[in-house]
Amino acid sequence: MGLPMARHLVDARHDVTVTSRSRGPIDKAVAAGAIDGGTHDEVVRASQVTIVCVPGSSDVVDVLDAATPALGEGKTVVDASTIDPDVERAQHERVTATGARYLEAPLSGGTVGAEKGTLTLMVGGDAGVLAAARPALEPFAGTIVHVGGPGSGQIVKLCNQLLYAAQMLATAEATIMAAKAGIDLRKLHEVITHSTGDCNAIRTRIPFEGVVPDGPASNDWQPGFMTELMAKDLDLAIGFAARADTPLFTSGIVRQLLSAASAAGYGRDDFSSLGKIVRELGGV
Repeated sequence: MGLPMARHLVDARHDVTVTSRSRGPIDKAVAAGAIDGGTHDEVVRASQVTIVCVPGSSDVVDVLDAATPALGEGKTVVDASTIDPDVERAQHERVTATGARYLEAPLSGGTVGAEKGTLTLMVGGDAGVLAAARPALEPFAGTIVHVGGPGSGQIVKLCNQLLYAAQMLATAEATIMAAKAGIDLRKLHEVITHSTGDCNAIRTRIPFEGVVPDGPASNDWQPGFMTELMAKDLDLAIGFAARADTPLFTSGIVRQLLSAASAAGYGRDDFSSLGKIVRELGGV
């Protein structure tokens, strides 16, 4: 996600300084016109706005631990990761205590949205900070929505993931039932995308090869969003819902299927590979 985001910032004529845990993305970003910042604190020193895009809660904490010496007045940090809302609130507090400003802006749109520059950002934090930071976000965003105070962006993102995961399971169940009955899945796709069952999963992630030409199943299950990451996001949602005393039902079932997909070797494939597990259970 971070690499295409950096490319869009370079294309928008921003001075972009980068770092990463692995060398490959740094080299590709530098080839696109970015500057190798070396360490986390040096990236912050070189930047007015620092965008963090890492997999999990502990990763965000580690980045900010390393960056803290460079934080202070005139600096803004935007966390584009998907992490625990309570952990995120704590990061708001620690960063703003240095005199710097902080936003959370988890993303939706996957690698395709990152490449196209059409990501949706659900922003938590101060609206004034968002207004000032917008020029550093708009090059890779199609939609930017201020959803509330600290933690709100992460909660909205987890709600999105709950819905998307449920869509994927329903899409797998419906298409496997149709396939077993001999229905042409291309015809099913045409009907459903013009009917009340339409959703993003049915449009993009039918778990059968050749039905959706641009979908993961037709492209060796290459990830727009990895199984491991969806599992992580559902864990966050389930944990937050438990603390908030909110009932969840479908998410627990999908989480088990994602575990089965990872155990079958699909952890770094697109999360629609959970459909392969449902196909096996259905004998298709």
